[in-house]
Amino acid sequence: MKTKITIALLCCTAFLFGQKKRDLGIYKALNLGVGYNYVGAQDGEKAYHFLDLGVNRSVYGGMHGGGFQYGTGTEVGLNTHKLVVGPKVSGIVYFQFLAFGAEVISYTDFDKYSLRFVPVFGIGGDKFRLTFNPQLTLMHKDLLPIPGFVNLAVNLTLDRKERK
Repeated sequence: MKTKITIALLCCTAFLFGQKKRDLGIYKALNLGVGYNYVGAQDGEKAYHFLDLGVNRSVYGGMHGGGFQYGTGTEVGLNTHKLVVGPKVSGIVYFQFLAFGAEVISYTDFDKYSLRFVPVFGIGGDKFRLTFNPQLTLMHKDLLPIPGFVNLAVNLTLDRKERK
């Protein structure tokens, strides 16, 4: 019985090819980025949750599936003590399934602010990204006592053109 099921599965997969030839084109896209940031509880503090919204420009494709993106956005604290907003600029390079980059974020609760440099590394590509983002506080670290967060982001394509 196991042999019959295995043969049936192998035969079925032969018919499930998504495309007849590889797409080796290089594309330029304008994306709407939507993400979620999670910060685990630190030293008795509560866990924080942030909504990440932004617009980015990306170039991706080619034979090995790489690219880069740059953009701007903001992070909004969902359960912080006061309303915390963090405008940011970011740049990310990805190759196959690895993603590396950096962000500069300026968190504010409209009384104080905190400037942070955030290296980004994890897995992902142009449409989806799961990264670990440690935060290096450059100024005023008492605003948010977070060492870093885990980011899950999805890019929704607004405009895409093939580069020539």
